[in-house]
Amino acid sequence: MYIVGDSDNYRLNTDDSAKYSKRFKVFGQGTVSMKPDVAEVIIGVITENVQLQVAQEENAKAMVQVINSLSAIGVLHKNMQTQNYNIRTNYDYIDGKQVFRGYEVSNYLKVIISNLDSVGEIIDTAVKNGANTVSGISFIVSDITKYYYEALRLSVEDAQNKAIVMASDLKVNLNIIPIQVNEQDTGISTPLLMTLKYASETTPIEAGVNKIIASIEAIFIYK
Repeated sequence: MYIVGDSDNYRLNTDDSAKYSKRFKVFGQGTVSMKPDVAEVIIGVITENVQLQVAQEENAKAMVQVINSLSAIGVLHKNMQTQNYNIRTNYDYIDGKQVFRGYEVSNYLKVIISNLDSVGEIIDTAVKNGANTVSGISFIVSDITKYYYEALRLSVEDAQNKAIVMASDLKVNLNIIPIQVNEQDTGISTPLLMTLKYASETTPIEAGVNKIIASIEAIFIYK
């Protein structure tokens, strides 16, 4: 189907498409916003001691307490996974000399949270029961497929609209169906986590809005 560039005079044209050898390239983009429905947070326990075994035992005891406390408020064990376990030797530098300070043992637990209203409570519970580091809080959409397809549809529509405008300005006949479409790199933008205030006993956490972006490169032919 061909559309005349003049927006006031669209018409069908069934000429052989081979005659329409001139072409131009257009980039289209579609964006869909949605609220995340899952949160992931990294909760850790770091212990130090001049004796490695003591540092390990203290760390293990604290992490067991953290896990048990989270389980007690409804976090399923399948949603808690050890992310990293590390032992390192720490030194101080005094008068240019390396002086042994002790051992550091760190254990990081990834917690998947399906109830976003409970993120603050889960963090506070973990900290009250031995966790001394919290990082890597992210909010995600568990199933992005339908949102991405919608963004992809909008990107095609965007490319066609751009092509129509270009054809209208050039006063040429445009085939509104592109002869080639290439999907570009896609992205999911996640808002930065911001703690708004400490007015209540529970740490406030805002999930914000995620955006899924789809981009295409489309080639159109015209006469």
